[in-house]
Amino acid sequence: MTRTWSVVVPVKDATVGKSRLAAYAEARPALARALALDTLDAVAACAAVGRVVVVTSDATVASFASRTDGYEVVVDPGRGLDAALDAGVTTAATTGPPVAILTADLPALTPGELEAALRLAEEHPLSVVADADETGTTLLAATALDALAPRFGTGSLAAHLSQGAVLLPAARGLRRDTDLPEHLAALGSALGPRTSQVLAGVTVR
Repeated sequence: MTRTWSVVVPVKDATVGKSRLAAYAEARPALARALALDTLDAVAACAAVGRVVVVTSDATVASFASRTDGYEVVVDPGRGLDAALDAGVTTAATTGPPVAILTADLPALTPGELEAALRLAEEHPLSVVADADETGTTLLAATALDALAPRFGTGSLAAHLSQGAVLLPAARGLRRDTDLPEHLAALGSALGPRTSQVLAGVTVR
């Protein structure tokens, strides 16, 4: 199948990101980066994805993405998530729709899970995948760029549904974002290799 989608992935600087994983102490920045890189690997390997736009101010993630085929790096303007998404979408939109936004904390995501959701999304102007708690958003996809008005953060699922987004079914790896230690524990052996490696060397406080 044709690789049609441009996917924007915002990655927060790991020194300040994933604050709710503070129980991992000094390993938290390494864990935050591992979550993002496992997610990015799945996106880049997805047969439906033609461009991966990484928006970040994290030097380690930016270095990895800039020297790895399949990624484009956009510098996070540093004015919050909305500004980061605007910068990423502006870059992705240079080749036109369809464009999707994906959160960077999906360490159990597989390329096939993402492909299945994006193929369903091709049938709708705007569509959304709910997180496992059914309050947030892990994927927002648009085949019409004028329909794309991201509202990530608290209550994002309701906000996107109110914009007319169609709720898509999705597998666990695309829905289980990882904000808390119990989220990681619930994924078990499904976790990506980088995340698993970091977790193998730390103890939760």
